[in-house]
Amino acid sequence: MFYRVDFRVRDDDPLQRTLNQLYGYESELSTKVLHRSRLNLFFVLLQDLLRRGMVKPGGSAIDIGCNAGAYAKIIRDLGFDPVTGVDLSADFIERATTRFGTDSKIDFHVENAEELGGERLFDLILCTEVIEHTAHPDLVVATIKRLLTPGGVAVVSLPNRLSLPYGLQVLSYAARRKRIGGELRAHLRFPFYRTIALFDDPPRMRVVATTATNLFFESAAIKLLYHTPLFPAANWLNFQLSRRWPLKYVSQFFFVVVKREAATSA
Repeated sequence: MFYRVDFRVRDDDPLQRTLNQLYGYESELSTKVLHRSRLNLFFVLLQDLLRRGMVKPGGSAIDIGCNAGAYAKIIRDLGFDPVTGVDLSADFIERATTRFGTDSKIDFHVENAEELGGERLFDLILCTEVIEHTAHPDLVVATIKRLLTPGGVAVVSLPNRLSLPYGLQVLSYAARRKRIGGELRAHLRFPFYRTIALFDDPPRMRVVATTATNLFFESAAIKLLYHTPLFPAANWLNFQLSRRWPLKYVSQFFFVVVKREAATSA
């Protein structure tokens, strides 16, 4: 098994060193910590979906916007076959292929999430922190719905505008009279209720579960705590609280589990 949940996020851990190398964020402390929290959540969530029988090992899967391939490897290790990873970045696809491509059941290739074609359907679709970076989010949402098998499940995450960390960033910009633009503006387009509305499309598609991660960490808090003995406990508490109702609705990275009904009229 490639992955394991961890709340220390220490560079002396071999798994963390591998992630640092794959994603190039060893010196970017906040990015490293928050990405690990999303990996932890997806790993726990997918195991839970398997236990509940909502998805079954042996099914086909695709990771849309696979980046350097860690999520795709998690999916493969938990029994999905085959697994496809696609990303717009040739550099990330090369990294993913170099690290995980020795498994013949995983295939990585360059493709634009807005232009995914083909007739192949998937039992599990992952699309995490991708849609907000695209010029045409609705095209990606429509593609996810189209590629999902009847009875299949998609796990999608988007940044939550209404979260405490983003709220603090907006207040900071306002205090400095600084214009919000670029990446932050893109991340503020999706309050949690919009993410739900994008995918809850009965009777064909239903959002059957929601969860989230990062309730209270932002850059200053991470820098303050990371090198202290308090950090692992604070990171664990942040993880646990973020997943709970109603706190998940004010956490930074909001996940929806979407199921396509086995029988549809469409």
